[in-house]
Amino acid sequence: MTRDQDQNVASGREAEESPDFSHASVPLAKQLIAAGELRKARLMLEQLVEQTPDAEALVTLATLEIDNPKRQPAALDHLKRALELAPQHTEAWLHLANYWGLKGQADKQRRCLEKILSYDKANRDARDAVELLVTRK
Repeated sequence: MTRDQDQNVASGREAEESPDFSHASVPLAKQLIAAGELRKARLMLEQLVEQTPDAEALVTLATLEIDNPKRQPAALDHLKRALELAPQHTEAWLHLANYWGLKGQADKQRRCLEKILSYDKANRDARDAVELLVTRK
């Protein structure tokens, strides 16, 4: 391999390690998630929420973090921040309910679901989940 080729290979590796997110967006991050590029999506979303946090980016990032026990505290923080920005963000409430369910906190889980029903009485996901919690007791 020539020196120029070796430099190109090294440059390619650097590009993989620190991707260019100059066109970062939630839809692009969701495309990366769909393609299985979870690490790239997470890095992109982290950059987005650091620069200009919005509820959709925070919820999408939390979705990637919630199943990883090491990242669950960050997921909780991101969901809370999303709800501060958009108090009626149903997806954020559903993920927060899921978080509390994973932690075995059924009362907190139910309160999240009831919050959704307070502004969207017809929400079938929240209604079904509350019924399931009640029948489990």
